[in-house]
Amino acid sequence: MNQIFTKKPLSVMMALVMLLTMLSLSVTAAASEVDTSDATSFVFADSGVTVTQGAYTGFKVNGTALSITAAGTYVVSGSCSNGSITVKKNVTGVTLVLSGLTLSASATAPITCNKGSGVSIIAAAGTLNALADDRYNNDDVYTDETLYPNIENAVIKCKDGSNVTIGGTGAINVTANGKNGVKGGGDLYEEDADGNATDTLLSSASLTIENVTLNIICNANDGLKSDKELNLLSGTVTVSAVDDGIKCDRVLNIGAAGTDGPTVTVTKAAEGIEAATVNVYSGQISVTASDDGVNAANSDIAERSAEFSYNQYGGSVLINAANGDGIDSNGSATLSGGTLEIFAPSQGDGDPIDTEYGCAFSGATVLAVGHAMMAQSYSGTYAAFGGGNGGRPGFGGGMGGSQTNLVKAGDTITITDASGQTLYTSRSKAVRNASYVLFASPELKEGGSYRLNGSAAASAVTGNGAA
Repeated sequence: MNQIFTKKPLSVMMALVMLLTMLSLSVTAAASEVDTSDATSFVFADSGVTVTQGAYTGFKVNGTALSITAAGTYVVSGSCSNGSITVKKNVTGVTLVLSGLTLSASATAPITCNKGSGVSIIAAAGTLNALADDRYNNDDVYTDETLYPNIENAVIKCKDGSNVTIGGTGAINVTANGKNGVKGGGDLYEEDADGNATDTLLSSASLTIENVTLNIICNANDGLKSDKELNLLSGTVTVSAVDDGIKCDRVLNIGAAGTDGPTVTVTKAAEGIEAATVNVYSGQISVTASDDGVNAANSDIAERSAEFSYNQYGGSVLINAANGDGIDSNGSATLSGGTLEIFAPSQGDGDPIDTEYGCAFSGATVLAVGHAMMAQSYSGTYAAFGGGNGGRPGFGGGMGGSQTNLVKAGDTITITDASGQTLYTSRSKAVRNASYVLFASPELKEGGSYRLNGSAAASAVTGNGAA
């Protein structure tokens, strides 16, 4: 049975609507990942929502606002310039299949998963889905609750205690004009009579990305953010943001042991990736940032907390930090697997790797390029070529003096041993000139002689303290 719910269209951001509509042309709806044979389906339009009733009746429609009130599989498609989908508080077992949906929202989120909810947002195979908000979806700026009662500060908003997975083999384009692109919540605690959180945990929160192609353009704040736990397990995630590209207040996990992992690309950001704890298990990660490439920190946690760490167990990570540090950890860095290439600034305060508690080279292959501003504490075997700022040894200790053009922009960097055998060739050409290169690898032998691009020489040493 088809039902049509109508609402007078609102005038919103016509240029954005036209762009999103163009992106969704020639899209064929399919949903191979989810059995949708008994799903309830909704087709959005500016005039209302058409419903095709399936086995699941847990929904309400008010104009172009759809509320999911019970578990079930719900398929959404169509195009609407001012509509929204909301999964109600504590509703779990919801599968929301996006099957060629173009949805914009005025002063709220196109998709909201409320407190304590459990939701799988699936991009159906072969479909392109486009979600966007407007500038009024930001309660830091638009504080009048009478005028703006439903601000959610994100295009996809997952509230405290929610467990949300964004998956499927289709694509989702997110354009954030208010504040954040995709936002995950923190843990949900019981409240007292005054509305203050108690110590009674009601629901832990998580946000997981897998299989899907997720493209985020954030014109206001952070691209992909979570207050508790963020898992990027597989698929393709591309982020461009005004502030942080990918941010998690607590634990960020990229990939999983024994898997190919995701392809994660931060094309533009102030800080590329930030979390108290960053764990890289697998995947292809590329970060371009105007400040730090990766930052293990959280201003809400006590300074020098043991939580602050960058840990790489596998995968391939490439960092281009224009002005800050390649990796900046307010705690430690442990590099025990995979490959890591860092191109840090050639001058200024930024180092390739900057830690408070030290950096351990324990199995990863590391190429860190830039200059050496500050002394660091480290462990493991490495070879350092060139010096630092004004000839200072700095990070790892300079062994070849200060050479401004030790590496020139556009160079492919190679490391060879004494016999001329190539141990490593850089994944990327050098981004800018550099006076310092550090190389660490399980193939290095303490005291062995190694060369950078066939000329500059260094002996491998094993560090166990400050340099």
